[in-house]
Amino acid sequence: MVGMHGWRGLWIVARGVAAAVALSALLAGQALAWQIDDPIHNACHERISHEALLQAGYVEPPRAPTGVDAQLHGGLQFDASAYDNNVYALSLVLGVRWPDLHGAPDFDFDDLAHVHNARGGQGEHCLRDELQEGVAGDLAALRDCRATIEALYWQALLTLDAAGGVAPDHRVLATTNVPYMGRVELQLSGYYWHAGRALHAIQDSFTHTFRTPDQRKVLHVFNWSEQVRCTLEEGRDGHGHESVLDDCENDNPTTKPRYDAAVQASKEFLAMLNKKGGKAERMARIQAFLDDWFTYQPGCDASNAYCDHPTKAFLATSPDSSAATGMCEGCQACPRALEGGRGPVALVVAALCLLGLRLRRRGLAGLLLAASLGLLSAPSSAWAADTGLHAEVRASFSVQNPAYAVQASAGWAFQRFEVGLLAELNPWMSVERRAMSMGTTNLGAYALVRHRLRPDLAWRAGLAYGVSILNEDMIGTDAGTSGHYIGVRLLGLEWRFADDLTLTVDGFDLAVAAPQMTGWPIVYAQQRFSIGMRY
Repeated sequence: MVGMHGWRGLWIVARGVAAAVALSALLAGQALAWQIDDPIHNACHERISHEALLQAGYVEPPRAPTGVDAQLHGGLQFDASAYDNNVYALSLVLGVRWPDLHGAPDFDFDDLAHVHNARGGQGEHCLRDELQEGVAGDLAALRDCRATIEALYWQALLTLDAAGGVAPDHRVLATTNVPYMGRVELQLSGYYWHAGRALHAIQDSFTHTFRTPDQRKVLHVFNWSEQVRCTLEEGRDGHGHESVLDDCENDNPTTKPRYDAAVQASKEFLAMLNKKGGKAERMARIQAFLDDWFTYQPGCDASNAYCDHPTKAFLATSPDSSAATGMCEGCQACPRALEGGRGPVALVVAALCLLGLRLRRRGLAGLLLAASLGLLSAPSSAWAADTGLHAEVRASFSVQNPAYAVQASAGWAFQRFEVGLLAELNPWMSVERRAMSMGTTNLGAYALVRHRLRPDLAWRAGLAYGVSILNEDMIGTDAGTSGHYIGVRLLGLEWRFADDLTLTVDGFDLAVAAPQMTGWPIVYAQQRFSIGMRY
């Protein structure tokens, strides 16, 4: 029979596999058009938009950035060093990223799946919605795309005055994710923020459609909603989304003409915005722009390979194409294994999916706390009589909110307890930026409780509290800002391998550095593994 530890091990494995399956499903369940900058994708939307901005010019010369504006260039979720350091350019780039993120972090897969799969939200990506079928679906999707662009065009022109000019310094609140701070509301240029959002739809139309050779007219609009739900029938619902077309650095014959057309259309849109004119004149301009780039040419569908379209021909031979593989991009791994799996691997995946999805979430912290309370109830005779002054140096690494810490502490040990002071340097890492921050310096007091398991081995738990000091500037916050530091150790071991030397391992070490709790809070929680030497 399987013992208690065996069942627990099976549960941990099942949960791990189920988490991995869910992660892969969420990764697959996000539609991208031209990619946006993150650690595993290229900066396509940002690059196209900035290139178009440089060609079209600014509506008026941007001012030198000050205050929070000056902190944006080096403090955003992505590396903005390739773009002009002013609030106009950065508002445009943040705007073009918005439809793919809606303020979420790059790898917040749950939120992003809802963003990309939302019914009624496909117009901002120039894709079909779920009920848009056949030729009528092409027309409806194109109308939604045009309506999105036109609505954002007028939002960008919110400050249009009687002389036909605009005020690009008028600010709007835009939610974006910032490393170490999470979602914050930045005051951006409304003119360029909304223009960037419109550019996203414009640019997406060159990776989510089949177009005429000159890229000016639309022959067919792709479908993501049916594809991600695995109900796509191409003759009815249209061609599925193609990730292979999203990479602006992919070396295939379709990339350059689509990229160049996206830059040209984006430049024309910005130049049209910049040119002074009254409301009637500007209305005529946007209609002419949409007619130039978003007119439907009928007669091309699945039955004739979309008029023998060269991109369709390329996709038919590309090993990365969903059309070539017959795979339904975005299908969930668990349902596929459960519904149609064959063979031992599929059966194992299906079983682990069921086990992982059906088992209730275990309260790991609660189990550890219960174990801790049980050990604390041990009789006093069981505690080590290791009293006096002690010092310890520790190194820690955090997976949740990546960080590391180097800590030194000194304290006085009593029969059961130890109290003392600690100091640590706690640099943080941004996965999105692929860079380290100096993070915080944490100072505080700690208390430990210790229980001997055998003559050379002891268990320990403890708490720490103190002050956390920010070591470098962040958006809206200056270095030197101070707040709270909290540390919790629930599962620590001490191995005394020499007379005056003890190896310490804290496998469940929680630390929260919160140098700022007002305004835009900075609260960086870390689940650490720590190893040290006690003297």
